[in-house]
Amino acid sequence: MRARLRLALLATFVIGLVLSGLGSVVAKSPEQRDQINDADRVAQRFEAVIDAYVVKAAAKVKSEHDADQDGYPALLDVVQNRIADAPRLRAGSTTAYGREHSGAYEDAGPHRASALAPLKDLELYLRTQAIPNSRFIAAGKKLVALRPGTLLGDEAVVNGDPLRERVLPAYEKARNRLKKQNAPEGAELLRLDLMTYANDIVSMTKDGAKKIDEQKAFFFQLGDRPVELFKRLAAMETAIQVQVSQQVEIVAAAQ
Repeated sequence: MRARLRLALLATFVIGLVLSGLGSVVAKSPEQRDQINDADRVAQRFEAVIDAYVVKAAAKVKSEHDADQDGYPALLDVVQNRIADAPRLRAGSTTAYGREHSGAYEDAGPHRASALAPLKDLELYLRTQAIPNSRFIAAGKKLVALRPGTLLGDEAVVNGDPLRERVLPAYEKARNRLKKQNAPEGAELLRLDLMTYANDIVSMTKDGAKKIDEQKAFFFQLGDRPVELFKRLAAMETAIQVQVSQQVEIVAAAQ
């Protein structure tokens, strides 16, 4: 008897759950369905708008990069402006009920984020790596491009003053410029080698000026250090160019 009673109660409970579920499914009135449909249409129109916007933005980014493949600050401005101006989903004439129960409306936000993701990835790389790292490379190149003979010119060096007045200030300025730049990740040793090179040339110039004043022979001994340092800087520069180009192509794939 007790078993039958438990079965009867269980059956009643299950039937109640089923009916409750059915009630929630069929509870939507024609007005509510219209509200959901309105939200669906707004979301679908928005997705079409954001997709078209990204296509135009991609074309502009590609054009800017093609015109100047090393113009990272200008490219960053274009990318940031396109991200900032990207359309946003507006409620319009939709109701809260329609928005809450519309699957399309719920998906519209993630769709926008996905559409803009390549632009945002490019923006992040330009802002945090390509531009600051390029400043480091430029500072390093200016240092290793200096040549004492070029700075001294063709005049005969009869005392140490030309070294103190022309060579020393140029290398100290280049060294100070490099000091202001943080080493890119993985390039700490390169920065150390550049600073060591700068310090060595500064010391060499001071010693050379003193020797010339004492009528002793002196020659700058740079060896192949500036050439090797330049090669390492150029390799880093190429890696940045490749990475930017790849990310621009990912953006351009939206066209």
